[in-house]
Amino acid sequence: MRKIGNLFHIFVGAGCLLLGLSGKGIAQPPASIVPASPQAPTLNLPQPLGISAGSSVELVLTGSNLNDPVAFISNLPAKATFPTDANNTKDAAKLRVKLEVPATAPAGMYPIRIATKQGVSNFRTLCIDDLPAAPAASGNRTKASALLLPVPSVATGRIDAETSDFYKIVVPPGYRLSLEVVARRIGSTLDPIILLHDAKTGRELPSLYSDDSPGLQTDARLTHTFKEGGEFIVEIRDSTHRGGADYWYRLRVGNFPCAITPMPLAAKRGSNVAVNFAGPDLDGISPVQVSAPADPAVNAISVVPKGARPHSGWPVSLLLSDHDEVIEAEPNNEPAKANRVPVPCGISARFQEKSDLDHFVFALKKGQRVLINSQTQELLSPADVFMILKDAKGGEVGRSNPQAGTGIDYTAPADGDFTLMVEHLNYLHGPNEVYHITVEPPAPDFDVVLSSERVDIPQNGAGVLPIANIVRRNYAGPIEVSVVGHPGIIGSVNVTAAAPPAANLPIAVLPITAKADAKPGAYEVRIQAKAMINGKEVKSFASSSAAIRAAMGNLPFPPRNFETSFFVAVGEPPFRLAAKYASPDGVRGQPIPLTVTATRGAGFTEDITLTVVGLPPNVTAAAKPIAKNTNEIQFPLTA
Repeated sequence: MRKIGNLFHIFVGAGCLLLGLSGKGIAQPPASIVPASPQAPTLNLPQPLGISAGSSVELVLTGSNLNDPVAFISNLPAKATFPTDANNTKDAAKLRVKLEVPATAPAGMYPIRIATKQGVSNFRTLCIDDLPAAPAASGNRTKASALLLPVPSVATGRIDAETSDFYKIVVPPGYRLSLEVVARRIGSTLDPIILLHDAKTGRELPSLYSDDSPGLQTDARLTHTFKEGGEFIVEIRDSTHRGGADYWYRLRVGNFPCAITPMPLAAKRGSNVAVNFAGPDLDGISPVQVSAPADPAVNAISVVPKGARPHSGWPVSLLLSDHDEVIEAEPNNEPAKANRVPVPCGISARFQEKSDLDHFVFALKKGQRVLINSQTQELLSPADVFMILKDAKGGEVGRSNPQAGTGIDYTAPADGDFTLMVEHLNYLHGPNEVYHITVEPPAPDFDVVLSSERVDIPQNGAGVLPIANIVRRNYAGPIEVSVVGHPGIIGSVNVTAAAPPAANLPIAVLPITAKADAKPGAYEVRIQAKAMINGKEVKSFASSSAAIRAAMGNLPFPPRNFETSFFVAVGEPPFRLAAKYASPDGVRGQPIPLTVTATRGAGFTEDITLTVVGLPPNVTAAAKPIAKNTNEIQFPLTA
């Protein structure tokens, strides 16, 4: 019989397999997921959902384990303090945070978290707006009881099943009014509809209706100039008459621009660019000068449209890239007028007119291979793109397949110019029909996908982060995944190309250690992946987009600027664990007893649930909890 003891030494000796998590009645999680500490705080949606720039407000947070906070965590441009009156900070279910927001704070959505001595919370979103806040809505469930809403303003509401919220607005003659519901984009379950009614007759105005506006991920928005003015009733409801605790929304009312994307749609990292916008209502909007960050961990930045209008529009996301970005220059409807572009590059363009064809020309060397792909829906454009590549003689050498979602993969047989013809698949045109194309040689690289956007670690201890997947492109070698961004928080693991793990298991686990000098608190770090490929170091930063999408009500395209942010909470643990094998070696088929001993902190007596993670596929562990008021448990590992 072959001994396999070294197998166990490798993993447990590294301190990356065994986690202790306490809490009475905590259900055993799936094997692929390290369960969150039950002592860590959790957040519900904040109230209010947003605040006005230039104001001071007390934010009311509800959830669990919110007592004894150590930090309010956000990139929100505001001063945050915890009031000490009325026993604040001592209630586990409720916490007040005072926020002082400068008048210069940009409109938009910001992630917020609470850190305590026991961990860091899930994130929620909080909005900043330069529209004044409307009075809190109450009892406005009929047209007769519609809440009078100042113009301009922003209101917060929540929809119950089979109900609508009603607001009364007074619009002066000639006023251009925009109505926008921000719901799905901030993680709400609401799929909103806007309807307008004549306040005198109660009749619906069929031309003033909005549902699933382009670029808003099923949110609603409309703009109308009221020639005669008058009193109107705004109705907000769910598209399928659903409702409940998570059906919150923000209703923006005023004269503000309505953009769906920036133009260009992408900018090169480290460059300065004048950003215009695409969308249905952009009169009077000036370009915004943007300095794109050079940080490779930042995928996108928010840009706010405003210009000469009284108030800001809702921000849009500018993608960041590592190659030159060019903007289409009309006229380019004919091959002879094609825009010349470099390789590699990104191209931002628009189908502005009926039957619009766009042409771009670039030079390739013999044997040079390029991948040509279009981006629309993922950048929140409604356009559908079809592409044909032609050689210098006008002969077709490649075409995209929109139905299959594939672009063009082409290798030049000789030196020469090649022209890319781009048209709308459905022959549509207009201010919303924008697209982004990349023309670049294939390069080996990889994407690392995380199963969570946070982890709790005891001070001077360790925890593990499951790596859900690694997407490889033209590279099968080892990849080093490590923690970067804070000297007191370290960890790395080498991931080799191997057979996919069993269902619901991570592809690897990253051990993360908090050094003794890392004080309790929450720290933002990055999870970096790197490899040497053909003598060149290739880096990328892990994404937790799947976890963020789930946290935002399965929003199809969550904010890209949230994706690579990762939080480590260093806490004072209620207990510490030590593990010891009965024998240093094991024999295949025979169980090895593993004894886990807990050193409990003062006053902590509850059950401790144990989860073993990262075992090889052929090794099983029959983990048992350490019972209340006991300090030790033994269970077998078997191969």
